[in-house]
Parts: sequence; structure tokens; C-alpha cells
Amino acid sequence: MPKSKAGPAPSEPDEPPASASPAGESERPRDAVATRLLECALDKIRERGLAVTVDHIGFEEVIKAAGVSRATAYRRWPSRQAFLSDVIAAAVQRVRLTPEGVDDVRALKGYLESTALDWADAQQRRNAVVALLHIAVQADFERTLGSTDTQTYYGLTATCRNMQDAEVRAAAQAALKSAAARMAGYRSRIYRLLPDRMGYRLAPGLDPDTGFDLMSDAAGAMMYGLTVTAYNDPGFATRTFPTAAWGSTEVEEWTAPAHHLVGLVLSYLQPDPDIVWDEDRIARVRGDIAELEAFVEQMVREDWGK
Repeated sequence: MPKSKAGPAPSEPDEPPASASPAGESERPRDAVATRLLECALDKIRERGLAVTVDHIGFEEVIKAAGVSRATAYRRWPSRQAFLSDVIAAAVQRVRLTPEGVDDVRALKGYLESTALDWADAQQRRNAVVALLHIAVQADFERTLGSTDTQTYYGLTATCRNMQDAEVRAAAQAALKSAAARMAGYRSRIYRLLPDRMGYRLAPGLDPDTGFDLMSDAAGAMMYGLTVTAYNDPGFATRTFPTAAWGSTEVEEWTAPAHHLVGLVLSYLQPDPDIVWDEDRIARVRGDIAELEAFVEQMVREDWGK
């Protein structure tokens, strides 16, 4: 039986009819009431998914589910549009687009500790850089694909353009843009740290002040496309093929997402010809990875509250 299309959200009054507040509600902190209403709206999103878009959430429905008076709700939000704008902001604020973290750095450290490398040899350095990037981006992709926060974020991104209310749509776009900028900034800071430690620098023509931001934006856009592809074709995330990729002579099993992402990252970088790989420089590599672990741990804690 064909499913009926969801019609426009029923119009709701901007001002509530007069009604008495339940006993004790006037003493309840207004922030607590607002939080309860927002949580009820977010529950509706989680229950229904994004097949029913945010602008189809009824203010009256949420007021009833939250068990607060209409008068109290409308004092906090004088219109449905104002309420839905805050719902969007709350939904996006709860999204934590999972960034590279300490576990990823530890995996890189483990690779370096378990692999006998001659860092003075240019080809072995290239092999190591490709292998390290492979480990990092594969973990990043798997984490992104499995994150319910990512699904919420990408779902809102896909549906906000079709939101009927222009005010709510603008609020959604602003909140999503802010979340994306935060993640891009985090990833850019990681990218600024790694190349020098591995003997690389930005490719010619890229501005040192903005090149890593550009690289981060490109990686985020590619991650979005790869993740959406994997949502529709789960095998895309797990199918592998053997190859010696991106200048490495070591044959490894690659997924398509990891192969694409490593290629993108390396297209922004080149080996730094000014670095002399003497004993002091080689000793620095291992120390730099240990320092990076502590730095990332602090950055995740400060930026993401983890």
C-alpha cells in the first residue's frame, strides 16, 4: 500500500489561548522548562528519523508531551518558528562529528614502534608516510560511518534545503555551517602538526596560512561523499583490493574510501627537500609522535569535552 506523503505542518497559533499553569509550574526554573521542551522535540526527531523533517514537528504536540502549560511554553517561545529554530540549534549542538583522537595517534605510534624503518632512505620514508596515513584515514572513515551523530548531521544537511519555513531553514543552515566549521578547524590543526614531523610540507603554490584549511575542507567534503555512498552501499566501506599505492612500494589491502582520502591528503603535500635526515632528525620523529599524543588528548578535551 503506497505511503501517503507528509503534508505541510499544520499551522499553530503564535499566541496561546489563556490557560492556567499547573500547580507549582510557576516556581519551576524557566531554563528547566525550556530544556524539557527541547528534549521532547529532539526525542521526536530520534523516534521518527529525518523522514519527517524538523519543520513538521508540532509545537503544540511537544508542549503536550513535555507536560508544561501552553502559557509557559509561549512565554519562552512566542512563535513556532522561534521554537523550531532553537530545536535545530539544540540538535546540531548535540552532534559531535567524531574527530581524530588519541586512539588514532596511539595506532600510529604502535606502527612506528613495531616496524623497522631506515628513515634515512627516501623510499622507506614514503612507505611509512603512506602506511601511517592509511591507518589514520581508515580509522577516521570507520568512526564517521558508524557515528549516529554523523547520521543526524548529514540527514539535517540533506533535508534543511527543503524546509518550508524560511526562518527555520536559515537557522538550520547557520547551525550546520557552524558545526562544519568547528570540525574543519579541528582537522586543519591536526594537518598542520603532522607533515613537518614526517618530513613533508605543503605543495608548491599553496599559501602556508590557508593551505591546511583548504586541505581540511576538501577532506571533509570527500568524507561526506564517501560516507553517503557507504550508507547506500554498505559493501563499499569494506571491500578491499591489493595495491602499492601513492608512491609506496609496499602492497597493502585498501578500501576505496581510504585510497581516495590518502590520495587527496598527499595531493596537498610534498617531501621537504630542505630536511636533512641525520641521527638527530630521526630521533625526533619518535619523540614528536609521543608529543602529538599528548597534544591531541588536550585538544580533544578542550574542543570536544571528551
